[in-house]
Amino acid sequence: MRKIRELQDPKSCLNKAGGYEIIFVLRAKDSCAPDTIRDWIRRRLASGKNIETDAQMIEANACADMMEHERGYTF
Repeated sequence: MRKIRELQDPKSCLNKAGGYEIIFVLRAKDSCAPDTIRDWIRRRLASGKNIETDAQMIEANACADMMEHERGYTF
């Protein structure tokens, strides 16, 4: 999800995090980010916490794809 949308959506992952909850952000500029996201997807599926058709998994995979596609763009 793009930063602007994440901040505007009260139901976003970022906004659902508790005030003192630790979060970790991957940026599109990080060349390791897409593979890291896909590894997280594989681990979630292997653990049984998600299935491939879950909206969270679809969104994560789309995010990884967009990061690869937009690599090198200046925002």
